[in-house]
Amino acid sequence: MLVEFLTTLLMMIGLFCTVSVKLPGTLLILLAVAFYGTATEFVSFSSRSVGLLLFISIVSELGGRILQSYWLAKFPVTREFSVNSAVCHLGGMLVCDLLLGANLGFVVWEMIAGKTFIPQSDTVIQVLLRLAGVAVFRFMCGFIMIVIIHMSIFL
Repeated sequence: MLVEFLTTLLMMIGLFCTVSVKLPGTLLILLAVAFYGTATEFVSFSSRSVGLLLFISIVSELGGRILQSYWLAKFPVTREFSVNSAVCHLGGMLVCDLLLGANLGFVVWEMIAGKTFIPQSDTVIQVLLRLAGVAVFRFMCGFIMIVIIHMSIFL
């Protein structure tokens, strides 16, 4: 029971890591399979299901990186710039609103930072949407892996 709980916990952590571009979530899910397999001497898993999980993990990790580089190749801004500028813009707007009030804070922030952010906002939004598409692809691969694992363990 404890082994199944720890395996499920590790798989959920891996599933949440698939949303991040830099964290190898599907590899954590494979680590959960290895943990459960060593604890139960691989009684629940066939070599075919382990091979399928390994294939999905490779498709997710390599395919996500290839998809990301293909989708983001033509944009003049990096993904780090896009994420940081969107987060900092929203955070600065909130802080300015808290310090100066809703209306005055919004106007002051837009006068200071908005004029530098607005010209690139279309590009930043397109980059963020494509990064979200890659995250959804990796998340779905991780979810499929977890379904296969739970079918092997609990059924």
